[in-house]
Parts: sequence; C-alpha cells; structure tokens
Amino acid sequence: MKINMWRHIAYFEIQQGFKKVSVWVYFLIFFALAFLIANVLGGAFTGASIVLGNQGTNINSPLLIAELQTVFTIFGVLICAAIFGNAGYRDYEVNMHPLLFTKPIKPSNYFFGRFTGAFILSLFVQLGITFGLLIGFLMPYLDQDAIGALRVDAYLQPMFLMVMPNIFLVGSILFTLAVLSRRMLPTYLASVVLLFGYLTSSNLTSDIETRWIAALLDPFGGEAVSELVRYWTPSERDNLLIPLGKWLLLNRIIWLFVGVVFFWIGLWKFHFSHEGGFFNKKMQEDAGGIADEKSDSELGYSSIKPVFNSSTKWLQFITQLKIELKRAFRDPYFLAIAGTAAGFLLLNQSAIGKMYGVNTLPVTYEVLSVLSGSFALFMLIIITFYSGQIIWKERELRADQIIDSLPVPNWIPMISKLVALMVLPGIMLLVLMVVGIGIQTWRGFFDYEVLLYLKKLFILDWTRYMLLCVLAFTIQVIVNHKYLGHFMMILYFMFGIFAGQLGLNHTLYYFGSGSGAPYSDMNSYTPYIIRLISYKLYWISFAAIITILSNLFWARGTSLEIRSRLFMAKIRMNKYTGIGLSIFSVLFIIVGSFIFYNTNILNEYHRPKYYEKRSADYEKKYKKYKNRLLPKITSVKGEVHLFPSASRVQFSGTYGMKNKTGIVIDTIHSNFSTNFPYSKYEWSIDNELVERDSIFGWDMYVFNPPIMPGDEFFLEFGGERKRKGFSNSGVDMTVVENGTLIFSSQILPTFGYDPDRELRQKRTRKKYDLNEKKDPMPNYNDAEGLKNGILGDDADWVDYEMIVSTEEDQIAITPGYLQDEWNENGRRHFHYKMDQPIHNLFAFVSGRYAVKKELWNGINLEILHHPKHDYNLENMMTGMKKSIEYYSELYGPYPYRQCRIIEFPRYSAFAVSFPNTIPFSEAIGFVMDVDPEDPEDLDMPFWVTAHEMGHQWWPHQVSGGNVQGSAFLSEGLSEYSAVALLAKEKGEKQLRKFLKYELDKYLMGRAMESKFEPTIVQTEGQQYIHYNKAGLVMYTLSDFIGPSRFNKALRSFINRFRYQSEPYANIGTFVETIKENTPENLKYLIEDTFEKITLYKNKAKDASAIKNGDGTYSVTFTVEAKKVYSDSVGIEEPAILNDWLEVGVLGDIEVNGVEQEVPIYIEKVMIKDSLSTFTFIVDQKPTKAGIDPMNKFIDRDIDDNMIRVQLKSSIDKK
Repeated sequence: MKINMWRHIAYFEIQQGFKKVSVWVYFLIFFALAFLIANVLGGAFTGASIVLGNQGTNINSPLLIAELQTVFTIFGVLICAAIFGNAGYRDYEVNMHPLLFTKPIKPSNYFFGRFTGAFILSLFVQLGITFGLLIGFLMPYLDQDAIGALRVDAYLQPMFLMVMPNIFLVGSILFTLAVLSRRMLPTYLASVVLLFGYLTSSNLTSDIETRWIAALLDPFGGEAVSELVRYWTPSERDNLLIPLGKWLLLNRIIWLFVGVVFFWIGLWKFHFSHEGGFFNKKMQEDAGGIADEKSDSELGYSSIKPVFNSSTKWLQFITQLKIELKRAFRDPYFLAIAGTAAGFLLLNQSAIGKMYGVNTLPVTYEVLSVLSGSFALFMLIIITFYSGQIIWKERELRADQIIDSLPVPNWIPMISKLVALMVLPGIMLLVLMVVGIGIQTWRGFFDYEVLLYLKKLFILDWTRYMLLCVLAFTIQVIVNHKYLGHFMMILYFMFGIFAGQLGLNHTLYYFGSGSGAPYSDMNSYTPYIIRLISYKLYWISFAAIITILSNLFWARGTSLEIRSRLFMAKIRMNKYTGIGLSIFSVLFIIVGSFIFYNTNILNEYHRPKYYEKRSADYEKKYKKYKNRLLPKITSVKGEVHLFPSASRVQFSGTYGMKNKTGIVIDTIHSNFSTNFPYSKYEWSIDNELVERDSIFGWDMYVFNPPIMPGDEFFLEFGGERKRKGFSNSGVDMTVVENGTLIFSSQILPTFGYDPDRELRQKRTRKKYDLNEKKDPMPNYNDAEGLKNGILGDDADWVDYEMIVSTEEDQIAITPGYLQDEWNENGRRHFHYKMDQPIHNLFAFVSGRYAVKKELWNGINLEILHHPKHDYNLENMMTGMKKSIEYYSELYGPYPYRQCRIIEFPRYSAFAVSFPNTIPFSEAIGFVMDVDPEDPEDLDMPFWVTAHEMGHQWWPHQVSGGNVQGSAFLSEGLSEYSAVALLAKEKGEKQLRKFLKYELDKYLMGRAMESKFEPTIVQTEGQQYIHYNKAGLVMYTLSDFIGPSRFNKALRSFINRFRYQSEPYANIGTFVETIKENTPENLKYLIEDTFEKITLYKNKAKDASAIKNGDGTYSVTFTVEAKKVYSDSVGIEEPAILNDWLEVGVLGDIEVNGVEQEVPIYIEKVMIKDSLSTFTFIVDQKPTKAGIDPMNKFIDRDIDDNMIRVQLKSSIDKK
C-alpha cells in the first residue's frame, strides 16, 4: 500500500485540480487562443490576419505546429508557477502540513505524488493548445488551399520532444523551490530566471558565431529548433517533422539533466518537519529579537491619547509606504531578482548593434536600445508577480483581518502598496543604467550621455512601467484572485502581440500605447514630443480613474463576494471620489479627443485590411492601363524649399517631356498624393482633366490635339508637404528637424499604373478574387520590357538642375555640382546642376553637418556628418578612394568630379546611391566599432561605402530594362564589386567571414520565400538573391574563371551598354558575355549559377598528417561531395558531379601575439566521385583539412566542410 501511496496522492492532486475553476480557465483560454490563431491563419476573419513563419507554406505545417506548441510552453511558465507552486505550497498555506506530516506517508511518496499530479494538470493545460490547433485547422470554412493533410504525428512529436520535457524542467525547479522554501515567491524568481535564459538566447541568434550558444542556452529548446530548421525550404517545412539534430539533442539532454538534478535535490532535501529548513535560522533570530524586547512599563512609556486628523492620515500613509518599501527591498528574492537582472543585461551586451558579426560602438542609444528592449518582457513579469505579491501579502500571512480592522482609510494601504510597486521598476531601471554605463566603460567608451539615460529610462520607460503597475494592481484588486490576475496580465501581453494582426491596432484602446519614440543623435526625441506628452496624459488620466475604482473595490474584511463588494463600493463613493472621477474622466476625454483629432482627422486611420482591400480595388480598376504607352521625362528643373523647424517642404518645377514612342498619345494617367494634391499642375499643350479619383490619387488627362511621335512639351507643377500633428502609427518623417532625406518620388509627379501597389501574397489575392499569382515581370529578353528602365517607365536619362533652400544653420544637398550658394531672408540657398544626364531618381537632404573634405586625384571627396559621429570617417574616405581607384581599373573611369556621403537619422537603416551623392544612415556605418588590428573584424563602413560606390557604375552608367534579372545587374554587380574590393584590400580572413554571412543570409532568405525561389535570370527583386547570393556566386565565378577574364567580361559589357536606353541592358546578354570569356570546361558553372538553383553537400570525412624529415607535413584527407538542383519550392534532385571545387588545409599563424587560423594551402580540383582522397605537402603544421574551406559554394551545412587533422608519427604510417 505504501509503495503505491504516491499514486493516491497524485490522483488526489489531479482530482482537486480539475475541481478548480482556474485550471479549466487556463485550458479554455489556451484552447481559444489556439483555435483563434488557426482560424485567423486560415482566413476565417476578413478583418484579421496573422503572419507566422513562411507565408508560402501550409498553415498547418508540422514545423509551424511545433513552433506554436513550444512558444506556448514559454507563456505557460507562469501557469506552471501557479500549478506546481500551489501543489508544493498549498499545505503550508492552509496550515495542513502538521496534520499531513503525522500520517504514515513517506516524504518521497508525498513529493512524487504531488509533483506527478501537478505535471499532469500542467500537461492538460498545454493540451489546450494542441486541441485548439487540431480542431481549428479542421474547420471547413478555412482556405483549404492553405491547409495540408492532417498529420497526427505533427501534434504528437512536439508534445513528446518539446512540451513534456519543458513542463518537467519547469515543474522540477518550481516544485522543488516551493516545497523546500515553503513560499511562492521563489517559484516566481525561478520563472524569471528561466525566461531570462530564453531572452538571452534569442539575443544571440543574430551572430553566426554565437547561435550554437543560443541553441544550448534556451531552456525551452526553441532556439535549438530554429537553428536546426533555419535553412529549411517551403517544401521541407510543409512535410518534415523536427529531426533530432545535434544541438537540439544536446539542448534536451542538458535541460532534462537540470530538471532531474532539481527533482533529485527536492527528493533528497524534502522532509516532514514543522518548520521550513530554508528559513529556520532567520525565524529563530526574529524570535530572539522579540524575546529581548522590553515592556512599555520598563521603558517608562506613558499613556497617550490618539489623534485622528489630516496630518495623521498623511503620517499613516508615509509610515505604511516605508513599511511596504522596506518589505520589498529587504526581501532576499527582490535582491536576487535585481542581481539576476544585472547578469541578464551583462549577457545581452554582446547583442548591442551587430551587423555581419561586427559590433557597433556602445553609444548610449545603442546600449539603451538593446538593454531596455530586452528588459521589457522581464519588467512585465516582475510587475505581474509583485502586483499579486504586494496585495496578497497580508492575506497569505493571515494578518489581513487585523490590518483591515485598524482605523485607517482604504486609500492609505492601497496607495502605499501601489507606490511601492511603482518604485520597483524604477530601481530595476537604475540597475539597467548602472550596468549600461559599466558596459560602456568596460568597452572603453566614455561618452555616457547621462541625460539620455534619464530621458529614456526615467521619463519614457518608467512612466510606461508605472502605468503597467496601475493596470496589474487594478486587475488584482478587481479580480481578487492572485493567479487569475497573473493570467489576465499574460492575456494583456498576448493581446499586445496579436492586436495589430487582428485589426485592433488603434493606440486609443491599447493600454499604455503611444508612449515610445525612436531616438536619433541628430534629432533626439524632438519629432515625437507632442505625441509623447499627449499619450502620457491620456493614459495617466485613465490610470487615475482605475486607481480610484481600485480604491472603491479594495478588498477589506471577510465579505468578498461580488455583491458585497459592489455594495461597499457604493458606500465608499463620496464627493471627493466623484470629483476625482469627474476631473480625470474629463481630462481623459479631452486628451483622447485631441489624439483622435490627430490620428483620424488630421491624418488617415484605417485598419490594416482597409489598405489590403484598397490595393485590390486599385488593381481591379486600373490594371487595364498597365501597359499604356506614355511620353517620357527628358529634363527636371525646379526648386525645393525645406523648412525643417516647421516640418514642411515647398516645391515647384518643370518637366521637359517627349513622346518617344512611335504612336499617337491622347491620354496621360497621372498620380498624386490624396493628402497633398498638387497646387499647380499645368501642361504646356491643350488638355482636359476628364477624371479625378481622390481615393487612389489618379488623374486622367485627355489631349486635343493628341501628342504626336517626337512632340516635346512641358509640365509645370508645384505643391507642399507638411507634418500634420501625429498619426496612429507615429509621426510623418518626410521633413525632420535635422537630417531630412526626401526621395524625388515622394513629392514630384509620376505617371501611369504602379504594379508595386498590387497585393503580392497568393492567399490574399485569392481572397479578393484576383489572379492568385501576381503578373511576373517580362522575361529578360522581352523587347517591350527593354524599352523602359528598371528605375521607372516614365523616363530614361534626364537633364537635372535644382535649387534647394533650407534654414540658415543647415546645408542642403541634391545630386549635381554646386553652381551658386547665397543667403536670403535668413535662409541658405544652393543651386545644383548635373553636367550629364542621370536617371530620374534623386533625393534632397538637409542637416546641421560637420564636413570632412579632401581633394584626391582631382576629385572632391566629402563626408557630411553629425558632429559627434567622427568615428569611422577615415574608413569611409578610404572606401571612396579605393573604390574609385579599383572600379575605374575594372569598369572604366569614375565619371564625376566629386563624391559625397551624407548622414541621415537612424529612423531607417540603409544607404542609397545617387550620382556622386550617397545618403548614408546613422545606423549602419557611422558608429560601427571596427578593430583594425583584428583581421577577422569586418570593416563594415568600408564595405558599405564600397557597395554604394559600385552603384556609380551599376546602374548609374549601365541600367537593366524593366525585365527579370535587371535588379541583379544593379545590386548584384555592386555587391560583387564590394566583395572583390574587400578581398583585395582586407585579405582572406575578412573575405571568408563575409562570404559565410552572405551564404547564411541567402539560405535564410530562400527558406522564408513566400512565393517561389527564382533562378538569377528570373529575379524580380528578391533581395536575398541580388544582394547575398550575388556577392557569393559572382566572387566564386571570378575566382574560378580567373579575375582577369571575368573582369574583362564586365568591362566589355559596361562598354557596350554605357548610358544606353531602348533597348536597355539585360541579364541574358550579361550571361552570354561571361560565357564568351569562360574556358570550355567551366561553362557548366555559368549555367549552374544563373539558370539553375544549385547546391552542394560537401563534407570532410577524415584527415591525418605526418611530419616529414625536412620539417614539412604530408596531409591526407578524404572528402565527400554531392551536387543537387533545387526547384522553386526547395525539392531537390541529384545532379551529375563533374565539377571543379576547392580543397584545402588550414593552419595557425601568430598575428600580433594571437594564434589565428588561416588557409595554408588551397587547390582547385576536379571532383567526379562522391568520395575523394587527397594528399598535399604543406610547410607548416596543419590544423584542419577539407573541402570548400573559403565557403565559396552554396552548401546548407558548412560546419562539416573542414575536419581536424590527426597528427600521426612516421611509425603509425608504417
């Protein structure tokens, strides 16, 4: 009987659990959430959509089901804390343990029985997700084309592999802490630590080198799964279950072992005793302290008469507040949480601003961005836990009836507790500030910007967390159930995640929204100040209202039923309460009305589905005009006047236009902004405006007489754009106070149908009765498509002249050479003009800049930058010089007499190249932390500059037509140019690392492809191809064909098409040009690169070496090579292997006193067999050997390309 006692205890625990409303509430909420997600994914609601994973895969793919089940075990930590914590603590809470511990039950049976019961209850709650998804995906009204076959194993496998181990891990830790400490708070602390592990691991995934750490560090295994399936294609995501790969297996073993250790400790340490072992000493000390106290008579105290007046209430409040604060700060668990938070922040410092594995300088805004961002979920957890803890403290100690009977108004204990709760996040933010400054100091950066720390942490963040404190506190008061209150806060958090995708995205009804703002060194928070103040006042007034309601419903006494509490609320209502509610309600309505006026009247607000439907309607109404021939712009001349302080721009100008077609044109379709229509729009020839569509911004002009072939005419236009308050999504950044960047397409007229406004996703298009597939671009050799350039069909090359003015303390720039500069009416004017035609794409920039200038080889080089951002100016300047020098050698002379890099704020993270003018984001180069002494530390400012300089040839000298593959001619060849220059100037170490990142980004891009992966000659703007794949495969081609032959082909191609239009260049001609310069035995490589999707599966099998008598080493190694061709969704088929590949040997060399691994021997070899063995003699000790050591070929697993060399003696060889 005793042997099976644990079963009876477990059964009792399960029985009691299913009698609790909370367990069923947890289950039903998880079921409802999963069911809702399944229905939204399946298109059941026209006003909602959720994007999870890859939109090109089935919504019930095994991977998506596994990921959802795993994610909900993370949310389920808080539920596990309630269930396991309650199972371990309940007998102590109700003082049943003295009675139970006298029964003939073994401690191990008690422990194991309670744990098993709690485990099954937690598993039952998690099954809500499984059943919710399973039943949700079976609904007949969902989009059946988006649903794959029902696979029960897709639900069962993650249950056994992920969910159950996670519950065991969490349960072992939480239950052990609950039964040994006999308190609930340690379980909360443990929950926080587990979530820390998850958050820390997720911050390590951006760097290739630390992903394996992330995979092991995540207690829930999600990052290990992500690492395992990172490069899975849509086909694999639809069909494969999660394999038990190396990192996932290790993750499960490690964390199951942790769970077993905690479970064993619990069994070992748990015993039947009246007092808990963890706190005996402290309690004895407290008892001793009490025994030493003297009586009132001994101390000579005299009787006093109590006085109750307004000062008494204030004194009571201050005293109670001190008690609450001391209780919180003396709590060892709070100190443990603060210490854990500091450790968490220190671990996350490695994620501060990385790009291609390169750190940014720890400037204050970057430190705050990473640390404060990763801290947000932690703060939500702390506030959720402590809101319950601080309210339920007296009740759990059974002192509430004594406290409630004291002559103290309700508001005193309530407000003191609320203020104490609000102080907690302030202390944590202070910890964050100290850690942030410590990180900066440790990394040798001393420009701390303490004022920015104070603005961000204590004005923006702390006020937001105080609002969250009020919400959590109010929920606890109103619900009057600790764990249900916690769970409602989880629902609030999840609502924040999914609200936008459900169409509930207005900031007026999501508590605490609108209180954040992007920061830039160039503007601080200036553009967002009015918006911030408005939302802060709005939510503070609402917080005051619910605080007053909390006071009315404050639980006091023994009658806690809802009717009694409503009755007491009516009694507690008095004139002061009424006045308070009235004042804050009026303030709430006034400020809310002001916000509504800004978001819905001054600016447009629509739910996301509105814009989706509008795109569909646009296509249905105007696609018939898609291929309508139009005159082309031949010249642009005008004036742009920027008013940064007023966030306004005025512009006027004249287009010279010409009918370059061979047909008569009688109609022109013109586009305009519906919010800012042009104030002037006048043609120089007779016309009539026959249609104006103010919804889509579409005008139709009819010309009589019609425009004949060869006719030239003009269009004069003018207008303005200005910031109108603030919108629901933020603030209009067209013109900002410092660092304005406006593209010409944002303000100047455009013509004709715009295919970019069409819906792209197959399922979305189907929903609106459109063709499921968006029309592809014309084939690369389409004659009509080659009549127009990739940058637009309304112009070829244009003459450009512009006057740009700005405020007196700013510099205004646009492409062209400065003809004149003058001051007038307190404003600076700049007159620019290009001396040769350019593409009809340019920008206008204005800012308060410091200027670094240099005259180099007759070319004026300038960097206009924020005065503080002088860290990488030399790298950028060198990048411009080296690019001009090298590209002029490869492609022909640099065509301009100047080149300028201009910094703009970090609201966007990109650089863009116009003729001799390169706007460059504050975020991607100016604050990078490049170590010139580290050969592996990529010089990103140099590389980004090199890429943008490549555009001065591609496409600003040679542009592709409006056909497939043309984006590759622009971005792909610029990327290759930068990679080739990087290899030339920075060496093999940086090249190897860069190619590794290019491969990684390409493989991740194809894995997330929502339509299909095209070959290079079929690309239509897939960035992962014409950026990342291009850099890799073009460098490989150059290396194997021979740089001289390859570059000769590029020179021939650019000479043939320089400044050409009608027909424009195309990728077919480019490929043929490369083939003409390629040896016969390598022409297969051209076809594999451009016309097929080719992957390799290379692997080093074994490697050994012996030291020869002359000091050299003979290295023998075996490699395995396979080649496959993939279709557009990732289905692979074997290909015949008859390829040139690279094999090589790595060794260690000493650089600046540090051992570094470098290639010591590389050779190109023809491989025809799947297994090949090679022997080479090298001059130094080898460390690794294998195939494709520089990662030049596309291989989804490059970690097994090289294998460690086993050194053998000559005796072993014999």
